[in-house]
Amino acid sequence: MKRWQCINCGYVHKGPAPPKVCPSCGAPFTAFVELDQNPKARFRRIQVVSPRPPGFRYVIVGNSSAGRSAARAIQALDPKGHVTVISEEPTPLYYRPLLPDYIGGLDRKSFFEMGKVTFDDSGLELVLGEKAERLDLEGKQVVCAGGRTFAYDALLLATGSNPLQVPWPGSEADGIAYFRTFADAERIAGMMAKATRAVVVGGGLLGLEFVRAFLARGLKITLLVRENRVGFPALDEQGGPIVQQALQDLGVDLALEEEVDSFESAQGRVTGVKTSRGRTIPCDLVGVAIGVRPRIELAREAGISTDRGILVDAHMQTSAPGVYAAGDAAQAWDRVWGQQRVNTSWHNSQEQGEAAGIAMAGGEGAYPGAVSANYQLAAGLPFCALGIASPPDLTGFEFERDAALDKRTYRKVVRRSGQIVGAALIGDLSTAGEIEEQIKAAATAPPEGPVPEPPASAVSAPAPTSIPRDSGPEAPSERGTDMKKMTEQFMKDAFAGESQAHMKYLNFAKKAEEEGKANVARLFKAASYSEQVHASRHLSVMEGIEGTAENLAAAAGGEGFEIDEMYPAYIAVAIEQDEPEAQESLNHAMQTEKVHRELYTRAKKAVDAGGDANLAELWVCDFCGFTMEGEPPDKCPLCGNLKRNFVKF
Repeated sequence: MKRWQCINCGYVHKGPAPPKVCPSCGAPFTAFVELDQNPKARFRRIQVVSPRPPGFRYVIVGNSSAGRSAARAIQALDPKGHVTVISEEPTPLYYRPLLPDYIGGLDRKSFFEMGKVTFDDSGLELVLGEKAERLDLEGKQVVCAGGRTFAYDALLLATGSNPLQVPWPGSEADGIAYFRTFADAERIAGMMAKATRAVVVGGGLLGLEFVRAFLARGLKITLLVRENRVGFPALDEQGGPIVQQALQDLGVDLALEEEVDSFESAQGRVTGVKTSRGRTIPCDLVGVAIGVRPRIELAREAGISTDRGILVDAHMQTSAPGVYAAGDAAQAWDRVWGQQRVNTSWHNSQEQGEAAGIAMAGGEGAYPGAVSANYQLAAGLPFCALGIASPPDLTGFEFERDAALDKRTYRKVVRRSGQIVGAALIGDLSTAGEIEEQIKAAATAPPEGPVPEPPASAVSAPAPTSIPRDSGPEAPSERGTDMKKMTEQFMKDAFAGESQAHMKYLNFAKKAEEEGKANVARLFKAASYSEQVHASRHLSVMEGIEGTAENLAAAAGGEGFEIDEMYPAYIAVAIEQDEPEAQESLNHAMQTEKVHRELYTRAKKAVDAGGDANLAELWVCDFCGFTMEGEPPDKCPLCGNLKRNFVKF
């Protein structure tokens, strides 16, 4: 008997064909994929062109779709190899698309049973609850946070992604939730026990998942959407309102073109969301879903080539020999867009993981490239976005639309040079499978050769974070020269922060002078000037004073927050909204803050020892604010500003 699994909710159906409609989530038969009766049997047709020696050591970082698909392929092609799977989560494998259902009330046993349907643990060394902290490429080892090391002959990075978090004022309050893991889902389910009213921030696919979970638990919901429609960018201005009406019929309060300004709380618990329109929405639970960020830190810190994701070639190998990447963290060939892209879906992760596992075990063949296929269920209404559902530029594309608002159905087909390259379907998805096959037929094969170099814009980018997207806005009017609201607000926030830091650092400098710490005073004066430069640049594109040691610690801590949290989030939004000038301005500031933090830390060590800081001449670029010791180079390493335009301190 054949088995079919719904890629929307994970439900498994037994029969000669998939059901017309998923009895669990309502998705149509096109959302089902056939499960292999004997998953390893189909690998017999793959030729092993580079056999591995007995005991070959395969290490996989990540115990989800990509990692386990790779493990299954390796076990089939190299049964004498040793496969280790490292996961920082202490739980067994689970089907990640079911997380909203678990939050909504699915019992724990059923949740984990679903993961066992697809993958088998036998023959694997599973290392759970252990975080991979560092890669030793020369020694070919994975170093974990707990001190354990794992030697490898072939390594797969299937590290997934994390929710994008924006440091809005009040974000530290309890009751503000992000979800990507089972632990997240458990925590949110616990919060819901005392919740009656929730706000969901983000009207994209992730936000709609939060809404689905909260509706299942009977919460009163306000959906806060910064765009003019839900489902952006997958759904256009004709498709979005159909889903919106279905949500409103279930009692969801829609707040379009409205954004978070801050969170309000009482006794450490969130009580409301203050919005860009000046109102406060009362709530006792907030679900934030504004995108995800590929987890590329392990690769980037090891010197592996990265952009928005970990760059891979046609065999899923990175720029480091013997090291591969797959899933949400990988930036692989997209055969519809004809370029390297991050594609975040369970199905794509499975395909990429399998391709990586075949290559790791010496199998023949190359990854043909991803075809984006996102199936979703909102308010009981199924919809999907396939391929280039919403081209960022209308030039060269033709559109075929058919809407029946009374039946809540919508069909949009996107063609390029007469060939179907994308589609968006709502309500009736019966033609989705056929369309997806036509999209694949028009796809571009991946280029052979080494891992591509990251774009020039990524070379100086500190941590290529982004909100992965399947498409950009459809209408040219949505890509005008004016900065979009979210980026504009962040630029204003950054300007205000830099302006305050400028005055604060002058006061810190005065205190250092009073204590006879002339070099520390000079450092703060240079930083103050640099903050002025940042504030001026940001504007053109769009707290207490203690002892010197305490001030240095406060300054280093403040820069740390900006480097690790604030600027990465702001840069991610600028990338998502295609604002290169804002991205460059924010990136320049972030790079400079890294230098400041290092100098503050050095200076504090000297002050704590009872002396003054040991600093050479300090120079600040008057264009980007980059700060450096010693003699400045002929050109600023960040912006290329000439040496004569550096200011000395």
